[in-house]
Amino acid sequence: MQTRRGFLEAAAASCAGVALAGLPFEAAQAKSPKLAAQDLGGSLALITGAGANVLAFGSSDGALLFDGGTAGNSKALLKMAPRAVGAKRIHTLVNTHWHPQQTGSNETLGKQGVPIIAHENTRLWLARKYINVDWAPKPFLALPKVAQPTKTFYLTDELEFGGEKIAFGHLGQAHTDGDLYAYLPRANVLVAGGVVSSKGWPLLDWQTGGWIGGLVGAYDRLLKVANESTRVVPADGPVIGRKELQAHRDMYFQIFDRLVKQLIKGMSPEEAYATAPAKEYEAQWGDSHAFVIASFKSLWGHYAPDA
Repeated sequence: MQTRRGFLEAAAASCAGVALAGLPFEAAQAKSPKLAAQDLGGSLALITGAGANVLAFGSSDGALLFDGGTAGNSKALLKMAPRAVGAKRIHTLVNTHWHPQQTGSNETLGKQGVPIIAHENTRLWLARKYINVDWAPKPFLALPKVAQPTKTFYLTDELEFGGEKIAFGHLGQAHTDGDLYAYLPRANVLVAGGVVSSKGWPLLDWQTGGWIGGLVGAYDRLLKVANESTRVVPADGPVIGRKELQAHRDMYFQIFDRLVKQLIKGMSPEEAYATAPAKEYEAQWGDSHAFVIASFKSLWGHYAPDA
């Protein structure tokens, strides 16, 4: 049987020409990944270039990582991240959802006995024999037991680390059905995971529980946590604030509302896309085709469950 890493590397090669914002492949499988560390103050650093944003938080016990990049970038990430926050080792890893950009370091750290925190739905996906989604050419294989999350929750959880009482919360069915947020109150930093992208359209993984209405709901949850000075760490793109969160939420609600109306009229996904439900946002966010099609399909289970 093909290993998960082998499949991901093959998928990257076969999909090098695919242009889809937020596509969770090992597209960044360069032999010399260009990782960079941005100091956020307070023993926090944002690591970019690992396949998705990784937030590192250092303490005398080690480094807490929020997401682990892709498997191909894991070695470089695990070398850079603790150094960036003055730590000697990785203490804990958090998976904000199941996608390979977030879980590429699970196996390495799991073998070292590092605790891995995630929502229970994320663990279930990672333990599934295979995950067949339309944005991947082949199914994703289950991670070995040692690489699966070791501590999970359903609604909320807390972790005391480095002088912070970190609050975790489930974001519902949004980007996937296992998205979580993590809030560091002293630093006033909110890790939003794959629900938030500040550089382009996110991948709406409707086949693993994500949907456009839930994405709006997830933003509502994040907005209740964030205040005017909160720094929000997205899965992709630069750190943003509450003002940008609100603008994203309003945009997604507008698209959601328009697509529901097209669904009720009996339109197909392509017919709905032809009505240009995201046209005014494309100058900033790029071509919306993949996002709109996935968003429309995500409505089927909520508005036409018997279709």
